[in-house]
Parts: sequence; structure tokens; C-alpha cells
Amino acid sequence: MKIIFHGAAREVGKSCIEIQSEGKRYIMDAGIKFIHSGIEYPQFLDKIHELDGVFISHAHLDHSGALPMLEHKNLNCPIYLTALTWKITNLLLEDSYHLEKLKHIHPAYVERDIRKIKDDLRFVKFDQEYETHDGKIKFRFLNSGHIPGGASILMKVEGKNVLYTADINTENTNLMIPSLLGNLQEKIDILITENTYGDREHPDKKDSEEGLIKSINTCIAGGGSALVPVFGVGRSQEILLILSKLDKRIPIYLDGMAKKLTSLILETNDPYVDNKELLAQMFNRVKMVDGFNKRKEIAKKKGVVIVTTSGMVQGGPVVEYTSHFINEENNFIILTGYQAKGTNGRSLFEDHLFYSHHQRFQVKCHVRKFDFSAHYGQDSIHILVEKLNPEYLILQHGDIEALEAVKLYFDRKGRKNVLIPQIGEEMKF
Repeated sequence: MKIIFHGAAREVGKSCIEIQSEGKRYIMDAGIKFIHSGIEYPQFLDKIHELDGVFISHAHLDHSGALPMLEHKNLNCPIYLTALTWKITNLLLEDSYHLEKLKHIHPAYVERDIRKIKDDLRFVKFDQEYETHDGKIKFRFLNSGHIPGGASILMKVEGKNVLYTADINTENTNLMIPSLLGNLQEKIDILITENTYGDREHPDKKDSEEGLIKSINTCIAGGGSALVPVFGVGRSQEILLILSKLDKRIPIYLDGMAKKLTSLILETNDPYVDNKELLAQMFNRVKMVDGFNKRKEIAKKKGVVIVTTSGMVQGGPVVEYTSHFINEENNFIILTGYQAKGTNGRSLFEDHLFYSHHQRFQVKCHVRKFDFSAHYGQDSIHILVEKLNPEYLILQHGDIEALEAVKLYFDRKGRKNVLIPQIGEEMKF
């Protein structure tokens, strides 16, 4: 067996891992990576038409965004994923394609390639064992605790158990029942795990929730309004659940992709989505926003909360709101997740600057940031690896500092075979 990394090796983005076995080729995830000049796709992934299977762990575009490119290059094999993952992925792909065209970015496919994906889909249910169509691999999709529909993937290949955690969370959140991978009974021969937070811990979840609510109450009491940028999948629903603790007299507006995504999640019977009844109540409580004129009107209101995409303030309705919010000293912009270098979210938080239409604006309003990550942190990584005790540990989906921190921890523990692959590297087992 060979394992080859076409992305997410010493980086976060364009996740794509190839497994070669007995003349067959399969890939786990097909993601993209957003960069300043456009989009990166998995590297060194050739002869797409010869692939024998594609496994998609979850809907985030850094794990699913390259699917149309595969179709454009004549993919001719099943794509295994949960039904909810496909519904969310389809929505994100269509939105991403239109945004790319608006920004004059030329994707490596055409719009009809998104529609072609449907012909190759094979929906799987959590916790059931399946075989690939060629009978070579047995596999199970297991709850990852990351986002609705998301899974870790356990495969039996050439008599070895290969576990790909994908993006995973083993801690309780308001939205998701956590992953219980640590309770697996099978002996894991090869563990491939994400390390987004391999070099640090998350702040206490309770502190973050209380900080968010306190900031909003302070903002409203001071005569301002609060703008809460969110990622559409997972984060927007998590934030809505937390905002249920606000006084019901405070108006909450919901805008952007979060509206459709929340509706999809509520309509689908995902066994690992938690607090669904409360989420439905919040979805009915919030006021939906449509159109530029309505946004302009709401942005001028005082004493309201606006929850909208995108989470890093890079595009979508949040940019329109931010241009109004930054000039009002009583307003708050409350960031709810990781802010990558070069994004407006990072500039708002660190430099109090906002960039729009090639201009730079000074930010006069308050800016706060709280961590509501859906990835597991450093201690949880250590605990899971020690519980599973794999023969080979492969660290990926993390910046090099995070990867090296986890490797150093296990080196000191005397663990053998801790590997940090590079893109294009072939590993033989």
C-alpha cells in the first residue's frame, strides 16, 4: 500500500490523500486552498479518469472544493459521502463558482461540472460498514464532531486499519455531539490526523460564550449595535444557539449563506447534530435580511445584533455592514473564529483597519474576538493518539509549527513512526 499527499501536508488547505492498493487508486477528500492570487488545487494528482473511488469527509471547501475539477478531468468512479455533506457542498460550490467569476478568478472547471458530480454520488450512513464498488476496501463513516454531515473515515486496506480523522472535534459544543473515535475497538495501524491546533489549546468554551454575550450586552447598553461575522457551515448555527441566552427583546438579524445552510441542517436527519429544537426556535426568532437596501437600513439601526457571513470579513454581506459599522464608536464587531493572515478580519482585530475597493479605512468601532473553533486542540490530539496507539502516526492539516509541536511531544514519549509528510511524498506500508 502507498499513501500519497496531494495537499494539506505542512499546510492547511487543499486536503487530498491518495491511497494506492493492488493496482487501485482512491483519494480521501478533494479540497482547494484560497490564496491571494486565486485558488490552489491538489498537486501531482494525475490521470483522474483512473481513480477507483473518492471519499469526502465533510463539506468545507478545503476538503470538497476540487470535486468539479475532478469532473472536468473525466472522473469516472463513485464519490462516497453523507447526504447532508453533499447538500451543503453543492450549495457552497455554486456560491464559490459565482464569487470566483465576479472576482475574475478562472476556476479549473465550468459550471456544468458541478452538476455532473451528482451522477457519481454514493450516499453512506454513519456507523455502517460498506465496500467500495470493486470490493477492495471496507470502510465506515464515523461522526467527526466537526460540522453537520462531517465524518472521520475508517478503512480496511490490505488487512490494515487506516483511520483518517479529517477535521475533528472531541469536545462538546452547542451544535455537535463530539467525536468518540477514542472508543474504537479496532486496532489502528495507520492514523492520519489533523493538527490545526497542534501547538496550542483553545480558550475555555464557557469563557468564550460568556465573553460574546457580555460584549453584546455592553454594546447594546452603550447605544451601539453588534456585527457578528460567522462562517456559514457550523459556526453560524453554533452562534445562533449561544445567542439564545440574549434578552428576547434584542432584535437579531441573520444574513448571507447562513440562512440557507441553517435551513438545510434543520431539514436533514443528522443523528449527530445536537440541540436541533433550540436551533429551530432561534431560526424562527431571527429576522431574515435580503438585498442591499435592506442591509443599508439595518446597518444604521441601534440596539440590534447582525449575524452574517463571511467569517473572515472577506466577502458577502458582512463587507457591506462593516463599511457602515466602522465609523460608529459605539458599535462592536465581534469575530468568532480564526482570522488568516491577509484577511480583513485579521486587519480589523490587529490593526483596526478595513480594506474595501482598494482603499484603507480606519476603524473607529470596538473590535472583539472569541474562539469557537470546531477543531480539537493540543491536549485532545495527545489524548486521542495515546488511546488509539497506532503503529504509524501521520500528522497533516496544520502549519509546520503545529505539526512539529505534536511530533516533539511524541518523540519525547518514545513513540516510533511519527511522520510529517510533504506534498507529493509517497509513503509505503
